[in-house]
Amino acid sequence: MKRFTLDMAMLVLFLLVMGFRSLAQVWHEALGLVLLVAAVVHLFWNHRWFSSLMRGRWGRLRVAQTLLGVLLLVSATLALGTGILISNHVLKDVVIDLPLHRSIFVHQLHIASACAMLIFLGMHIGGHWAGLWQRIRKVPLLGALDVHPTMRFWLLVLIGWAGCAYSRLDHIGDRLAMVHIFSAPAARLPVVAGYVLLLCALGLYAIAFYYLQKWLARKGSRKLSANVQGGAMK
Repeated sequence: MKRFTLDMAMLVLFLLVMGFRSLAQVWHEALGLVLLVAAVVHLFWNHRWFSSLMRGRWGRLRVAQTLLGVLLLVSATLALGTGILISNHVLKDVVIDLPLHRSIFVHQLHIASACAMLIFLGMHIGGHWAGLWQRIRKVPLLGALDVHPTMRFWLLVLIGWAGCAYSRLDHIGDRLAMVHIFSAPAARLPVVAGYVLLLCALGLYAIAFYYLQKWLARKGSRKLSANVQGGAMK
């Protein structure tokens, strides 16, 4: 239960930090540091994942899941690390004299890695969705999605469309390419709408990886079945 609580707290912290336009910069930096601490605790509680990399068989599904974990770890490290370097409030006295403090490249890398983290975190959620759903399906109305597949389908379509809209409004592609954006349409969204669309962006990438994972699992099962049948015929 404590791991689930930490995961949900990290999700809320990430959304707040990514929605920095609605926060004073000092709060953006402070919550970023809290997110860093939470991420370290999360990694400590899941340290067995690292040791498990040396065991077991490596199929396409496991390769995709492991690659995603590595990319999420790298993007989070870059986003939080560069955030510390360019701090103008919470850690200003510590980093103010560092050569990289006012580097335009570091600022752009911070934004690009945060956008990459948005994508990989969403995919990470999709990879663990089956377990998460068992915990949140008891929330009123959500459980109805299990017995109304049509409703679930159109909800996923809506989330996907809203996620694409947010990615477009915030120029996510340009930010990933480290193109300097003076102002994006997403900055003019009402606060609540901005957070809802940001959550939908996470949902978009979660949906994409969830179904990719299912496809890879089915493909792996068919390959294993074919190998078993081939071995039985020999």
